[in-house]
Amino acid sequence: MPKKKHMDDRPTDLNPEERGTPIRAVLVYNPGSGKGMGATRAEDFARHWKERVGPGLRLRATRSREDIRVAARDFEGGEDEIRIFMGGDGTLSEGLQGVAEYRDFDLSGFPPVGFLPGGTGNSFLRDFGIESYEDGRDALLAALARPEFVEVDAAIVSYRSCEADRSVASGQECRRLMFNIFGVGLISDITGLATRMRYLGPANYHVATLWKILSHRPHRWKLAVDGEPAEISCDLVTVSNSRYTGGAMEIAPEIRVNDGKLFLVIVETSFRLDLFRVFPRILKGDYEGETRVRTRFIRSLSLEDERPFLMNIDGELETGFSPAMEIKPSFFRLYLPKSRLDSAF
Repeated sequence: MPKKKHMDDRPTDLNPEERGTPIRAVLVYNPGSGKGMGATRAEDFARHWKERVGPGLRLRATRSREDIRVAARDFEGGEDEIRIFMGGDGTLSEGLQGVAEYRDFDLSGFPPVGFLPGGTGNSFLRDFGIESYEDGRDALLAALARPEFVEVDAAIVSYRSCEADRSVASGQECRRLMFNIFGVGLISDITGLATRMRYLGPANYHVATLWKILSHRPHRWKLAVDGEPAEISCDLVTVSNSRYTGGAMEIAPEIRVNDGKLFLVIVETSFRLDLFRVFPRILKGDYEGETRVRTRFIRSLSLEDERPFLMNIDGELETGFSPAMEIKPSFFRLYLPKSRLDSAF
């Protein structure tokens, strides 16, 4: 059965003359996203934009992860040019990261941005009930027609970068925006291995998960949650700002993207075989009665270890020492109908 069209996504033509100035936007997209459908979807969006908005949209294809940030900082059309990012969660994250770096991580007064799902494992936009490119396209154009946007929380992750051999910290402080998920331990180890095994196709995450669980050893870390220090021996730590990760895996069902909180999950098992039972429950957000899993809402977190952390930040891997994060409520504005967020729950 086809999915019922959302009422607030009904077509509405924009009238630039009534607005006083034409609407200008740039679509930054990953041509290889969505199994090579990125360029086709960019052309489709440009066609719908022209039909419903008129002229004023330029297309900017990206060539690499760093080029996404470069494109996000390219204000060829001026700072009031609407920036729309299309791709997987990594592309969306890199795009917003580029804007944040340009504005020194202060987006107050910055125009709302647009997100379009274009990857094979989009997670963040599922919080708005968006599961396909077409759904995202119609919701974005409907929000632009009003105009209407949602304020979204984010966390800023700071850490010290590594020297070339990754054995010592370089002393340079890095900042990384996180609006979906942060993970260290087993969850980032699996991501790292799966990335190197892309040649296996869709099976890469399943194989990487099995391999890493079988070879896993608990980590011993110092951490501080909302300023409270502790020492833990654990398998993984995740912090979520939105409900989903890895596509449709609802790891944090109680979090909302605009509630001013983050959702912490710490997994502490005694035996590797426990992970085969616990890990699937984690990915479903099923924590009831699970003594090996600790969860709570937080506002800040810091981690310490003698070795650098491999961090999964919104699906992208970063390596560094002493990561620390803090929630930034209403950090950016996103063009989407507000009812989209309400109706998703």
